[in-house]
Parts: sequence; structure tokens; C-alpha cells
Amino acid sequence: MSPPDTPASGATPGPKGSALPDKKLVSWKEIAGHLGRETRTVQRWEKTEGLPVRRHEHQKKSTVYAYTSELDEWFKRRQPADDPEADAAFVPDPETSEVASGVETPDPMAQPPIAAQVDVPVTPPVVDSVKRLPPSAGERVVVAIFALAILCALSLGIYRWLQAKDSTRDKVRLAVLPFTYLGGDSKPDYITAGLTDVIRTKLGQLDPPHLGVIAATSSRIVSSQSIPEIGRTLNVKYVLEGSVQRAGNQVRIDVQLIQVSDETHLWADSFPRELSDVLQVESDVSAAIARQILATLPLPPQPPPAFRGSTVHAATPEVAQSRHAYHQGKFALGSRYDLRSSITFFEEAIREDPSYAEAYAGLAAATAILGQVPNDGMPPAEAKPKAREAAQHALQLNPRLAEAHAVLGNVAMSYDWDLATAEKELRRAIELNPNDPTPHGWYCHLLIVEAHDSEALTEAHHALDLDPVNPLFHDVLAETYYFGRSYDAAIEEARQIVKLHPGDLSAQFWLGSAYAQKKMYAQAVETFQRAQQLSGDAPVTLMAYGYAQALAGNATEARGALQKLQQLRNTRFVPSLYPAAIHVALGETDEAFRLLDLAYQEKVDRLVYLGVDPMADPIRSDPRFAQIMAKIGFH
Repeated sequence: MSPPDTPASGATPGPKGSALPDKKLVSWKEIAGHLGRETRTVQRWEKTEGLPVRRHEHQKKSTVYAYTSELDEWFKRRQPADDPEADAAFVPDPETSEVASGVETPDPMAQPPIAAQVDVPVTPPVVDSVKRLPPSAGERVVVAIFALAILCALSLGIYRWLQAKDSTRDKVRLAVLPFTYLGGDSKPDYITAGLTDVIRTKLGQLDPPHLGVIAATSSRIVSSQSIPEIGRTLNVKYVLEGSVQRAGNQVRIDVQLIQVSDETHLWADSFPRELSDVLQVESDVSAAIARQILATLPLPPQPPPAFRGSTVHAATPEVAQSRHAYHQGKFALGSRYDLRSSITFFEEAIREDPSYAEAYAGLAAATAILGQVPNDGMPPAEAKPKAREAAQHALQLNPRLAEAHAVLGNVAMSYDWDLATAEKELRRAIELNPNDPTPHGWYCHLLIVEAHDSEALTEAHHALDLDPVNPLFHDVLAETYYFGRSYDAAIEEARQIVKLHPGDLSAQFWLGSAYAQKKMYAQAVETFQRAQQLSGDAPVTLMAYGYAQALAGNATEARGALQKLQQLRNTRFVPSLYPAAIHVALGETDEAFRLLDLAYQEKVDRLVYLGVDPMADPIRSDPRFAQIMAKIGFH
């Protein structure tokens, strides 16, 4: 480990008069990237705001360079405003025309790259085009070649984007609304919720390439809207709704399939049944409905479906109570705001019916999520093995349970740091239940870790296609933009979520994080401060607030956040990754690496993101960073 005063790998001597090592940026592109802005913006700032940019004079031209410490100090002092109109009107000097046309002139004074530096490649974000000066005659051939290459890449990207949109448009999309209970005995939820859930699952198994079934959360959110509003909000052509009426041991289930465009009933039926075996009723009725849907909707011809997947047992009072507790657990898990209650409900369901595979899978999912960032409700070393055990038990009872495979994928990525196994399990989950958005969301996170940004965006959008109004998957999209370093897109998405769901802490986190990386420190601090208040000083919000204050140069406030995190450690689990992030922003590298080593021992799930996390950029060139990445399994 190098001593504190030794420059990290890749560092250069600081500005004249400075004894501190500093990073030298050797082009407009690097300067713009450091400040999180477009090249034209920083060129304008140099002329109008005094941005500290230096020049080497050589070969009748000049090349620019700057020191990060001077840029950061200038940015904290000036806090320059973004002005797209001024950027568009700004005309760079002729010396920068080669930069404006996309061709950088290398700086002969710049140091060569250090071989020991370990950077995990990240797909560059899509950057808005700007008006450019006409290139000189001598540059036109080079510019044409670059333009042709860019056009080819854009054409491929647009083709893939259109392909994804076309596949969604070609699908028949259907929403199954929560069934209504019309009277009878008390506590009927396990019948109506169970029936709706089983119908949704079986419809999702019919023809996944051609029939898309909207997930439960979005269907529940829009259930009070009119049919045309539901069609517009969820982008569906058909809605299935129904009711359950119970009298003693008799139940009647009425179902209607509605075409959104004209609100006509394409098909309706009633299913009177004896409730001696409620679970068998659910299975039989849902299969009958699925077959009728298959015959009614404009789908390609299919062989008779062989339904499987859900667990059916003889009905007893214990099984009925187990079913009721399970659906309460599913509701709590779906919101992500009450994970401990969901665990309690799933455990109750298992006590009442120890052979209930879905309850074990629900318990596995809730436990895995509780034991990871940002929930931190249980140390990972305690939560993740419990989650794995419950998922494995679920698969012993039902090997085709997609949710259990998804949890094994989550544990493999976030705890074992075994990306190959994670991919295998998540792909299996998607294969078994393509209409469940959660495996797509988790697979998106795996692709983020692997720096496959375009594929990650595809998965994030796929999850949203299945659950369009669930804020959880809009959060995933904002997060995906952030890790792809498309900060403007992350801000736009997160702002929309916060506008509709002000209490969504995850949206607040990604909004503030994108602000911080764009060096919009005042907005980042304000956003994280609001998240602190909403969460009651949750550890992740304290970390984010301290990190932003440190970047803004407010060391006192940052150390106050560190102190609060330390106090919280006396009463709950606080990942060592959190204070490590603040120390990185304070420039206290040795303490940051000490805490990262502790986070490695704690098996904190977010360590696996270090290779692509912009927060780690200041320490990425330090040899100790490569060492900790190697310990995690990244070489």
C-alpha cells in the first residue's frame, strides 16, 4: 500500500505552486467529461465565466489542458448555470474546430497512460448533438469517415430500439384487474386475491411471445379508473375483470373480457362452484378462463395448453389461512415499504401449510431484499443464506417456480458475486414466467454490473412494459441511466417519479446522485436532505447527503453525516460502504479503502457495482482499487 503522499497511479504533479498530486485533463472532451457537461458548454465557460483552462503552444496550434483541482475549486466558487440557448449561440475559436467536429488533437505534453490502471469499460452515454463549425477542407475526409461510422452505429441502435418497440406493439396486451368480492363471509381476500393471481399467472403462460399480461401492481394501481383510462395508462387492448360472490359453501365467479377500444364485452361467463376445495376451484376456473381467452383473442394458433406451476392442495382451514397470509405477504412485498411484515406473513403461511412452495419463494425474495442496499434491515451474511435456503426449499416442492430461481440469481450476484450463476438463474426465471417484471429488473442490474448498458436499458424497459405504472421499475430505469452516465436522462426520469410519488426514496436517491455527478451540488444536497427527512435519517440517505456535502466542499456537514452513521451502528446494521463513500468524496483515500475492506468482509451487495459506479472514479486509478476488485472476482 503506497503512503498517503505518493501520487496514485495516473496522477500528475499539481499546478505550479501546489505540492499535491493532481489529475491532468488533456482535451476539451476530458474537461467536459469531468464537469459532466457538453464540450461547447465548457468552451463557453472558459470565455464567459473564467473556467481555468491552460494551453500548450506547438506546431502553430494550441492544445488545451486543465487540472481537476482547479476546475473543482472554480465550480464550487462559481456554480455556473446551464444555459442551452447560450451554448447553441456560442461559436468556439477556430483552434477548437477539430474538437467541435469530433476529432481531438492529442497533447504531446500529456503523460502516457499507466498500464497498472484498472478501469472497467463503461458504454459511453448518448450525447445530444450540438451545432458545429464547418470543418476545414483538410479535415473533411476524416470527418466523413467519423460521420459514416457514427451513422452506422446510430442506425444499428435505432434498429434495435425499433425492434423492441415493434415487439411490444405486436403483442396482444391484457390487464387482469383485481376481482371484486360481493359479499358473504368475512375475510374473503384469500379467495379473490388468490383467484386473480392464479388467473394472471396462467394467462402469462399461454403464449408469452404474443400475449403480454400486465403485472399485479400496475393492474391494482389503475383498477379504479375507467376502461379507456386503463387502456391508455397500461397500453392494453383488453381488460379482464370479475367478481366473486359467496354464500355458505357456494361461490359464483363472474368474469368479463372487455375490448378497450369500444368497451364491448367480447366474452363473459359464470362459474358456480362448491367451496369444499377452494384451491382446486381456483385452478379449474383459471384454466377454463385461460382456454376461453386463448380462443377469443387474436393470437396465433396454439396447441392445447398444459398448465402447471401453482401449488394445489386439498382445502382445509389451515390451508385457507395459509393462502390468506400469503397474499398479505405478497401485497407488502410488492410495495417494498414493509418487508418485515411481508416476512411475517410468509412465515405464517408456511406454518399453516409447510408444503406451500410459493410461500417459501415469497419468504426468500423478501429476506434477500431486506438484506441489501438500500434497505439494510439485516446484515447480508445473515439475510442472503436464509434467502437461498428458502428458495431452494421452494424448488424442492416445485422445480418450475420462477420466483425461487430469480432469488437464487439475486443471491448469486449480490452475495456470492458469481455472475455466471446469476445469469443462469435469472434467465431460467424469465423463461418460466416471462411476464414477471422482477427477474427482468434483477437481470437489468446484472447487465449494469457487467457494463452492458444498452442491454440493461432493454431489460429495464421490458420490466416497465410489464408493470408500466409501478414506481419501482421507473426507479430501475433512472438507476440504469445513472450507471450508463446518461445523467440528464436519469434526472428527467427521476423527476417524473418524484412528481408522481414524492415519498419514493429510491427516486430521490437517483435524482440526487445524477445531480452530484453533474456537479450540481446545491440541487444534490437539497434532494438528499429531503430524502433524509422522508426516511427519518435512513443510513443510505445520510450517506448520500454527506457525500454530496463533501463534493460541494462542505467538510463540516459531511463529517456530521459520518458521525450520525457511526451512532446508528450502535442500534442497527450500517454497511461500511456508506462511510467509505463519504471519505472518497472528502479525498481521504486511506480511510476509504480501510472501510471498503470492511464492506468486503460484510459481503455488502453493492460492492459488485464498484467497477461501474461513478462514485468510485476518484479512487479507480489507485492500485488498491484493482486489488479489491480482484477479491470480489473482477480481474
